[in-house]
This record gives sequence, C-alpha cells and structure tokens, in this order.
Amino acid sequence: MGTDSTWLLRLDSSGDGPRLAVKDCIDVAGTPTTAGSRAVAEDAVAAEFDAPVVDTARRQGARIVGKTNLVELCRRIHGLNAWTGTPVNPIDPERLPGGSSSGSAVAVARDEADVAYGTDTGGSVRVPAACCGIAGLKTTAGRIPTHGVYEFSRTLDTVGPLARDAAGLAVGMRLMEPGFSSAEPGEVPLTAARLRFPGVEPGIDDALDAALAAAGVRLTDVVIAEWEEWIAAANVIMSAEGYWAQRHLLDRADRLEADHTRLITEGGELSAAQVTQARRAGHAARERIGALLREHRFLALPTLREQPPRFGERTAMTYLTVPLNLAGLPAVSIPVARPDGGFPASLQMVGGWHEEELLLAAAAVVEGALG
Repeated sequence: MGTDSTWLLRLDSSGDGPRLAVKDCIDVAGTPTTAGSRAVAEDAVAAEFDAPVVDTARRQGARIVGKTNLVELCRRIHGLNAWTGTPVNPIDPERLPGGSSSGSAVAVARDEADVAYGTDTGGSVRVPAACCGIAGLKTTAGRIPTHGVYEFSRTLDTVGPLARDAAGLAVGMRLMEPGFSSAEPGEVPLTAARLRFPGVEPGIDDALDAALAAAGVRLTDVVIAEWEEWIAAANVIMSAEGYWAQRHLLDRADRLEADHTRLITEGGELSAAQVTQARRAGHAARERIGALLREHRFLALPTLREQPPRFGERTAMTYLTVPLNLAGLPAVSIPVARPDGGFPASLQMVGGWHEEELLLAAAAVVEGALG
C-alpha cells in the first residue's frame, strides 16, 4: 500500500481551492474504496460516483488531494492498521494517532491538506483530532448525508471535517453543505454546563477551565450519573448494527484482523431485547442532555481524559465521546495548550441538534481568547 502510511492514494488536483483529503471509507469517483481492509480491497472496484459530500466539495472547487488511511472497517479508536500501516502521530511518534480517521487527522496536522473528511461513529473524528493537536467536528446525526460512505453503524455513523481550527471546520462544513456559515461571535450565548468526570488528568481539566474562563464562558458544574450506561448502550447499538453491515466479511475472515472478526461475530450474538433496551437508553440520553442544553446552550468537557496512549498502552479513548453519538448531537474538539506544558489538551464543546453554526462560533470565541 506504499510507504507513507498517512495516505492510501495520492491524487493530483489542479486549481486554487482548498486541499481536501478524504478518508478511504468515502467514495471518490474513479477510485476504489477499501475501508482500510484487505478483505474489502481485494474485490473493490472504482466508484462510479462521488459520495454526496465529495460531489458538493468538488463542485465548489475543492482539490481532492488523496484518500487517507484509517483503522480497518472504521471499527477501532486507536488508529492502528496491521495491513496498511499506522500514520505517525505528528506531536509524539511514540503515541497513538487516534482513529479511526487517523490518516485524515495526520494529513491536516502535517499541512498536507487544508480540510479532511472523517467519519465519527463513537469518536472517530474528535479523538484523532485530540491526539494530533487539531480541530474536529462530529456533525448532528442525519444532517450530512452518508450515502457513498462504507457503513459501520447505520444510526450512529456521521461524516465530519477535520482542520487546524474552527475556521477550517467551517470551510469543511461549507464543502459538505453549500451555503453553511458560522454564526457571528456576538450571537454566541456564553454559558455552558461543565461536565465533570472521574479519572481526568488534573492538567487537562485545569487547561480547559482556564480557556473557558478566558473566553468569558459562564460555567455550571454538572455530573451525569447515567454516563456509563450510555456508553454501554452506544456500544450495543454499534456492535449490533455493525454485524448486519459487515457480516458478509466473515466469509473471508482470514483476510480480516482477528480482533475485527471477533467484534463482528459478537455483534451477531446480541439479542433484539438488548438492542431495544439500548435504544431506550438513547432516548433517555437525548431527553437528559436536551434539558441541559435548554438551560446552558452548550456542554463543555474534555475529548480525552488523559494524554493519548503510547503504543501498547490501553485506555478507554471513547469514554467522553460515544454518549454524544448515542444522543446524535454535534460536538467540536479544539486543542488547548496546557499550563503545565504537557501534551495539548482537547476541549470538547457540544451544541443543540443542527446547531453547528452556533457551535463553531463558540469554538472560535474560545480560540480567540487563547490567542
């Protein structure tokens, strides 16, 4: 697959529009979509049409500069791929780049793309953005079409942009949704529920609190007792839907990573009652978070509880992200320098459904306060 593990395919594109990298689970006309999997790639044919998010970008003059690497089948958050290789974390090569949109995050961080497309089912835009020191946006479920995107979880999959800052994310949203424009900074209500969790590195919480205070955001501390229940519910839905989307690959299990064979198989063992209960938990999550957003307009929390793990370390990297997929809410992650000089923290801000315009404006306000 080549020696540069950031890219699976480089494309030459003339013009002066923004350079767009596309995660290789999204169709680009004339190229095969492999989902980073040998089992998929061996009989993949060139896509006849662009996915809608690529079509709208191309029509606006974006230069499609290549297709980026990813975790096989979009299934894991670490960023590793045994077949295509693992993109190198641009901040610390000893740490994971995050996934599954690993190549998209690294391409932006290395200034090889102005905007990159990723997908986010449980954190796969926000986590690699946090690991690579850039910005990422998980969009409202259903706002951006997922036609022409390799399916993992039909109700949780979303497409979103990665960029160096909130302004770049707004460009990415405009490429996906022509006419998109962030709200004016003066329109942003600076009030947020500051979600608190156990196990967050003190330096991360300190950095985020300082950034929000500098931006003038009024905070109310909130603890959500049901959070881990929501994590479990999201994982049940993801696993069950992932089985139906990818069960055909079990016929070529020898060409899949063993871990993914196991995960697909386990998804088929879930009962209908388990899935229904998980969907009920999702409804409860939407009601609970919706009430918070009516009172505070935004939620503020870290993207990661600790620094990105080093190779061989294990940590729950979607702990703070996947419940927001369950609720279908938009969430933006932006880098924040730590006063203690550690690996950059990542602030996650959450807005109301279909309020990406306001959410990106709020992120820009925080960025502006940081200088």
